[in-house]
Amino acid sequence: MSERRPSTALLWFGVLGGGLAWVAQFAVGLQFTWAQCNSPAGRWQLPVQAWQSALAAAGVAVGLAAMAVSWRIYRATRDIDHVADRERRGEGSPPPLGRINFLATVGLLVNFLTVTIMVMTAIGAPLLRVCQQS
Repeated sequence: MSERRPSTALLWFGVLGGGLAWVAQFAVGLQFTWAQCNSPAGRWQLPVQAWQSALAAAGVAVGLAAMAVSWRIYRATRDIDHVADRERRGEGSPPPLGRINFLATVGLLVNFLTVTIMVMTAIGAPLLRVCQQS
């Protein structure tokens, strides 16, 4: 990996992919819920629970892909001891491998958390009553 670095877009997908998928899943699911629950009776007949589960499944797929990208980049950059001194002296090319490794580690953690949240949504959504006020 010292000679061949991942593209910036691939690295940032590994860091932000799961989080953005969760935000999209949450926002779209909320819109479906509002369309079903806040409209006059009979206007919308959406299967909200099925949509929530489908959105969560799609988000989990994106999150797992981002986690796989982060894992691949992390594995390729985890042995950076021999590179760190060279980069500390300014002989490396930007971005330093240490930063790439750090971002891959962040991607692993963030994607794990967001995938967990989306799995809980996919499991919990079908178990709740639609349009129940708390």
